[in-house]
Amino acid sequence: MKAINWRKKGKQAVSFALLLWGFFLFGEGLAQWQSTYEDTMAEPEAVLAIVIDDFGYHGEGTEEMIALPVDFTAAVMPFSAQTVQDAQALEAAGREIIIHMPMESNVGKREWVGDKGIFKEMSAQETKDVLEEAFAVLPMAVGMNNHMGSAITTNAEKMQVIAEALAERGMFYLDSVTEANTVCDDCCQKAGVTCLARSVFLDSTDDVETVRKNLLAAAKKAKENGGAVAIGHVGPEGGRVTAQAIWDTYEQIEKMGVRFVTLSEYVQIMGEHTDSSQA
Repeated sequence: MKAINWRKKGKQAVSFALLLWGFFLFGEGLAQWQSTYEDTMAEPEAVLAIVIDDFGYHGEGTEEMIALPVDFTAAVMPFSAQTVQDAQALEAAGREIIIHMPMESNVGKREWVGDKGIFKEMSAQETKDVLEEAFAVLPMAVGMNNHMGSAITTNAEKMQVIAEALAERGMFYLDSVTEANTVCDDCCQKAGVTCLARSVFLDSTDDVETVRKNLLAAAKKAKENGGAVAIGHVGPEGGRVTAQAIWDTYEQIEKMGVRFVTLSEYVQIMGEHTDSSQA
């Protein structure tokens, strides 16, 4: 009978055990690598651009808005008592600025627009002059949106003048969509100007829970469309309430896969033409 080589058998057993151990470790490592790879291949994040209107009066919540932990774009009134001071504070904090241009409205009192703005009875040259003054006051602005303005955003003649002035400076326009029959997109297309549209209004309320719900609705819309634009305000029907709501929800929104961006970033990510059909 042939003798069994126990030393050889022992070496074979040890080798087999090491092979099994290595396979186990490699398999676990492969699973971890696959999991990490799948995480990196998750669906692309959506983007949410928040615009805060009515800077320039140093209204309620100005400091709180400037200190927000997320990117946003500040819309500054060009002809208000503290336009320069608010713009300087925003610039110092690294915030993006657009011009919040006062425009005649079909509703409300004329004085709500302010002493200076764009009105229907103005000639094309008068409109250009007011725009030039606004550009001079806020030279750091990268775009424009309307303060009130339903009478102008539905007036093709006036909007074409505005769009052409923006085109000369490579600026974009954000339609606040205060009127369903807006012609902003058509006029901007003719002038070669990027036109954005507001998706959600966040405030005009003193109820923080309502603003929270509106923020989450904006984030949901961003997830559905790849991006969304939400407008809030400094002042009594926004201000500290809106700032608090953003503080309360921003981490939840980011966990949804939604990233906060400025309007300029939004344009780069979403493309050069975003019309009101997304609102």
